[in-house]
Amino acid sequence: MISHLNGILEHIDKDHVVIDVGNVGYKVHVPSTVLSRLPQTGDKVKLFTIQVVREDSVALYGFINKEERSLFSLFLSVSGIGPKLALALISGFTLDRLVAAIAQADVSLLSSIPGIGRKTAERIIVELKEKISKAYALKPAELGLGMKGDQTIISDSIAALISLGYTPREARETIMRLNLESAGSVEEVIKEALKNLV
Repeated sequence: MISHLNGILEHIDKDHVVIDVGNVGYKVHVPSTVLSRLPQTGDKVKLFTIQVVREDSVALYGFINKEERSLFSLFLSVSGIGPKLALALISGFTLDRLVAAIAQADVSLLSSIPGIGRKTAERIIVELKEKISKAYALKPAELGLGMKGDQTIISDSIAALISLGYTPREARETIMRLNLESAGSVEEVIKEALKNLV
């Protein structure tokens, strides 16, 4: 298996690049999020790759960093998700936003990506939520994304509950049940949260 390519960027197309490594040109499929971060043709480039072997094809998929490659690999493990849909997912949003969307079960964000319907988005969340939370160790600030109220108070409250021994999931779900728009301090939120957790 080819795990990375380090060579000269010879050609850039709308969905793939060609990298010259020792006078051999490798065609590598890449998401649009990678295309926008590539150097000029003729410059050196390194891509972390996954080789996908099918009955009728062998293809390379490339990423700027190992985290993107790992996420692509996780998407491929979901039933019904092939390389094209996995690339579409990674092309749709930044890595942080995708990871947060899965961890927070944000079906509407995932299903806004072309080719991803509501049922597919739900299946991705069901199959990957726990793996994503462990693999990417989300920060309290990221766990608070999408909640109404003061983001600093929300993320500090989640962090406080995690430090008290609750899992990130328990902390987020508890905080989500509270009315945070009138919360004036972290202490108020924690008191209400602990009442709900007892």
